[in-house]
Amino acid sequence: MKAIDRRAAEEWAVAHGYTLNSRGLPGLRDSDQIERFTIPKDAGQRVALVKGHMRAFRDEEEVCIWIYDWSVWPSGQWEHVYDRFRLSYGISGTIADYPAHIIPKIEFEAAISTVVYSVLMLWDCHVLGLSGRPFAFYSHDEFGKKNS
Repeated sequence: MKAIDRRAAEEWAVAHGYTLNSRGLPGLRDSDQIERFTIPKDAGQRVALVKGHMRAFRDEEEVCIWIYDWSVWPSGQWEHVYDRFRLSYGISGTIADYPAHIIPKIEFEAAISTVVYSVLMLWDCHVLGLSGRPFAFYSHDEFGKKNS
């Protein structure tokens, strides 16, 4: 796993067929079938939801997980755990400096863990596949969307 800055994340997304919205964040193409979902309140159900959605990314050679807006609910999050997780991959920069992660297929469990943590903390999180097809978004407002 390696962490990249926002500009590199934008370049990665565009290079792999994703569009950027007016805020420079990745989104779905108008032609995509969009499935909307609610993020459950229960932590176990959140983990199960993410694990189920991540199956769509299993065959991707790499995924980009782009975390955005991680400080909306400061009383309900604990960045220290996430910082230590990143350190285990040699990433010492802050999430503000390097909000996106490029994760190769061989480290797919790290991809799942990154998204699980984001959803548990209710951080906005975009998951993009190298092929430009799979997409998922999880919002701090406890909803999400993905292509089906």
